[in-house]
Amino acid sequence: MRRLVALTLFAALLPCFGAAESLISTLSDDDVEITSSFTGEQIVVFGAVRGAPEGDPGYEVAIVVQGPEQDLIARRKERLLGIWANRTSREFHDVPSYYVMHLSPNFSGAGNLTKLREYRLGIASLPFVQAAADKTSELFAKAVIDLKTAHGLFVERRSAVQFLAPNVFRTTFFLPSEIPTGEYRVSVYLFRGDAFLAGQTQTLNIEKRGFSERIARAADNQPLLYGLTCVFLAGFTGWLAGVIFRQP
Repeated sequence: MRRLVALTLFAALLPCFGAAESLISTLSDDDVEITSSFTGEQIVVFGAVRGAPEGDPGYEVAIVVQGPEQDLIARRKERLLGIWANRTSREFHDVPSYYVMHLSPNFSGAGNLTKLREYRLGIASLPFVQAAADKTSELFAKAVIDLKTAHGLFVERRSAVQFLAPNVFRTTFFLPSEIPTGEYRVSVYLFRGDAFLAGQTQTLNIEKRGFSERIARAADNQPLLYGLTCVFLAGFTGWLAGVIFRQP
C-alpha cells in the first residue's frame, strides 16, 4: 500500500517535468514463497506514465505475466482392442508454464489479431500455438490451452487493468496453488491507439520453502529413494489403517 501511495504521489508530479513519455511500474511483491500451506496469492501491478500531457492522453495498457517455458507432450487416448490407450501425440516446445494477459477496457487492439501477434500479446500469439502447422497439431495445441486454462495457468482478461488517474493504473493477477516455481516475467506495455509508446519488464521469483521445498529437492536429487519411500509409506499407512479399523 505504501508503494501505491508513493507511486500515485510521484505520478501526480510527473507532468511538471516536461520530459518525453516513459513508463514506470512496480509489483506489490516480487518474491513469493510456496510452503505446505500455500493456497494461492494475489499480486498487484502498479504503473504510471512519466511526462504525460494534461487531460486524458488516451493511454491503453497491456500487462503480461509469463512463467518459465517448458517442453511437453500432449497425448490422445483411443480405443484399442477394447481398452483406452495413448495412440497419437504431439510434442510442443517453449510452452509457458503460466501465462496471464490483462488489458485495459479501452484497448483498441483487443480484437485485432495482427496487433496482438505483433507484440506477442495473448495465448493465440504464443510460439507453440503459431508453430501448429496442421489441423491435428492445432487440435493438440488447443487441448494444451484448455487444460492449462482449466487449472488457472492460462488466463486472458480484456478489462482487468484499471486507471486510477489518466496516467496511473493497476491490475491484480492470481497465482493458483499449483503454480510452478521459477523466474517469472511481468511485462507492461503502453499504447496510444496503434502506436507503441513504452514497455517495462520486471522479475517475479516463485520458490518453494520449508518442508515442501525439502521434499521437492529430495525427489529431484534422489528419485529412486524418494519413490521407494513413497511406496513404503503408502503400504505402511494401509496396513496401519487395517489394524485400527479391523472388525473384532
